[in-house]
Amino acid sequence: MRKGCLVTTALAAIGVAALAAAPAHAIPTIKAQLAANMAPAVADTSKVSFDVFLPLRNKADLSALLAAQQNPGSPQFHKWLTPAQFAERFGPSKLQMLRIATELRARGLSVDLHTRALHVSGSAADVNKVLATKLVTAQLPSGMRHTVAARAITLPASITAAGGMVVSFSQHPHEAHTMARNVGEIDPTNRNSATGTYWYNDLKQAYQYPAYGTTVTTPSGATQLLDGTGTTIALLMSSDALDSDVAAMFNHEGWSTVTGKPNPTLYKHIAVNGGCAVTGAPQACGAFDESSLDVQMAITGAPGAHVELYNIPDLSDDSIIAGYQQIVDDNEADVISSSFGGCELYYTADYNSGTDYTYLLQIEDELYMQGNAQGQTFMASSGDNAGLECPSKSYVLNGQAGTFQAGVSVPAADPNVTAVGGTNLVTSYTKGSYDSTYVGENAWSDPLKPYDVYGLGATVSGGYWGAGGGVSTIFPRPVYQTVAYSGSETFRAVPDIGMMVGGCPGSISVTPCNGGNQPINGNGNTQRSAVAVAIGGKFYGLIGTSVASPEGASAIALGIEHYGRLGNINAWLYTFSAMQQYTPGGESAAVAFLHHGIQGYNGVEANSSYSVGYNHTTGIGTPIVYRLVGVPNAQVAGTPRTATNP
Repeated sequence: MRKGCLVTTALAAIGVAALAAAPAHAIPTIKAQLAANMAPAVADTSKVSFDVFLPLRNKADLSALLAAQQNPGSPQFHKWLTPAQFAERFGPSKLQMLRIATELRARGLSVDLHTRALHVSGSAADVNKVLATKLVTAQLPSGMRHTVAARAITLPASITAAGGMVVSFSQHPHEAHTMARNVGEIDPTNRNSATGTYWYNDLKQAYQYPAYGTTVTTPSGATQLLDGTGTTIALLMSSDALDSDVAAMFNHEGWSTVTGKPNPTLYKHIAVNGGCAVTGAPQACGAFDESSLDVQMAITGAPGAHVELYNIPDLSDDSIIAGYQQIVDDNEADVISSSFGGCELYYTADYNSGTDYTYLLQIEDELYMQGNAQGQTFMASSGDNAGLECPSKSYVLNGQAGTFQAGVSVPAADPNVTAVGGTNLVTSYTKGSYDSTYVGENAWSDPLKPYDVYGLGATVSGGYWGAGGGVSTIFPRPVYQTVAYSGSETFRAVPDIGMMVGGCPGSISVTPCNGGNQPINGNGNTQRSAVAVAIGGKFYGLIGTSVASPEGASAIALGIEHYGRLGNINAWLYTFSAMQQYTPGGESAAVAFLHHGIQGYNGVEANSSYSVGYNHTTGIGTPIVYRLVGVPNAQVAGTPRTATNP
């Protein structure tokens, strides 16, 4: 078998850090910085911006439309709206928005209008007056700085009357988002080692993507390569990526030599609110590794697709919301992948000294609903702390030692998003061959040493590394999950589907990375691996559900090329899973859509605690892509670096 465990010498030498690595010194919480008067005032002449969101109208009608758009028996089935049509039916009234814009402009601010939001900018002095607050600069655990309001914001009367909300400047613990982990530089000549990392075409063979050269008839009647042609994948991240790294990945695998075609490229770099500047030094953006991973997983999985990278300034809630707002307003993307997330509980009043920030999740949810109504599909990584996503309040609020608590990650927990968890993939190995035939997968999580998650000067203990999952305490159980035993009859379960995640996160994990030596945690199973990513001209191994989400988006892009836009794909996915599980012979390898029954343990429960068709690590399972995207008679991707899998 191939891909047994990571090369431990590289891990020992380099170690592992979160991409937004904590600085060597402890960073007080934002609350502590304000209490100690450590956050300096923003200079009066500095330009700042914020977003005002207004409530949607006719929410019940919107929910009914979304259900009809996914009902094959409805005349509204897959009849998607444009942003203008959505605004006309469900957005705030144009008159309301113009009134607010007029008042803000009269008070010295600049205003741009979106479907349901106003982007407002001006000097800090003018913004302080309009919002009756004092803007200060707080330091985040990543070392980056963010503008927050030192005292409560008071909104102008026109905004209050319209039910508007400002999503910027909150004291919510920004950038508490997990991303992939870089397990160190790899030797690319070790391409076909029994313990080497996976390359993109290994994954395509293992998950049985359609062979390169497969053709399909699209809804327009065109016959074309089934490689994502005509589809657009959007990636949302707080960094740009290098075109040269995309080229390096394809060059390493000899794409042009095998296909006779130029390397696929990143179609668009889109900066939202300025993005994170990378001129001359992309590593200065804390998410540069992550952005490189997302771009390469999406392009290599669907090389004919247009891949667009939306680069936001940071991973604060207001930047994330601004990014999603632009994606749905642009309406170019068919599928959107987000490889970040944070503990859902962070938004609750209990984690914020009595202040409830779940309204931020509600705003995001309505943006996903708008995108779904337009036919857009949202996917998000489910987190990397297995079933224990959340550090305890003592750590988050006060920087004191804490423990990891059961919880799920947002945005993955939103029912209008497809949450992507996953596994440790195992493929065949024959010396001298690149063959990566699927052998199996496991979802054994690895215990973590106590560590300082956000650089607050204390440690959090009891954690596990592995695909995130569990049951939400905020989002109700969606109808599509009623066909699965998901662990709750009341609330949303996470994830929905899985792909390769990898494991053994180096210096923060208990050595060796084998889950444990008891039956519940794998009997010492050591099969762990990573994926190869070009970053700044060198190749590194990365692990995390951040691998799985953009790879999943590439697979869904093939389905969209075949069928057209799909909107929220969760009902479709759960229907396939139920068909496979409950149809006589449906679990047969000859007809299955998904790999079911993957064993694992997430620090809270064993996968065997649930039915064959669902668990809190892989969701409904991992895909057999050519069947899932509707070409069951197609040849599948063969050995990497060959004509069927360049």
